[in-house]
Amino acid sequence: MKPNSAPGPDGFPPLLLKNLAHCLAYPLSAIFTTFMSVGQVPQAWKWATVTPVYKSGIASDPSNYRPISLTSIFSKLMERVIVLDMLHYCRQQVLISKQQHGFLTKKSTVTNMLSCMNYWTCALMNKTSVAVAYIDFHKAFDSVCHAKLFCKLQFMGFTGNLLKWLENFLSDRWQRSRVGDRLSEPSKIISSVIQGSCIGPLLFFVH
Repeated sequence: MKPNSAPGPDGFPPLLLKNLAHCLAYPLSAIFTTFMSVGQVPQAWKWATVTPVYKSGIASDPSNYRPISLTSIFSKLMERVIVLDMLHYCRQQVLISKQQHGFLTKKSTVTNMLSCMNYWTCALMNKTSVAVAYIDFHKAFDSVCHAKLFCKLQFMGFTGNLLKWLENFLSDRWQRSRVGDRLSEPSKIISSVIQGSCIGPLLFFVH
């Protein structure tokens, strides 16, 4: 965990958990195991405080901001454990394409460009044509359909309590936007994966 990260709606900062890791590890593991055994997520973990992060363009245009959700650090810890297991399963079953560079450890836009440059150079040396398509997904995280995501996960082999937990994790979620010290009225999330969560990027590229 990044100790200087902001706390979620419950007010617990990552630095507190990091300093008390030696005495919190066992009780938290027992709590996480219990939640997974019933496929449920506490309602307190389903609340998020959205902080708008400026990207570019006109500052007064809300579409020029990226919404980052601050969620419970306890939820992020459990998500991290689940993500590691899901990625291990995906790699074992060869469910992740070698061309996937986004949202994976030890891969980035740099490794993606190196791979592309190598492919393009070989193609040009062999005097073959190369076609390149650039696609920009507008508000990609917000466009994820939950029903399609769950069908895809089940097709990939994620079933039982894990699938039930994921369905419960994405259902009945609420968020409020924060600008300065002011908070908006709560609004319900009906689609998308949580941008700023640990499991959000994995669910996005799986979808």
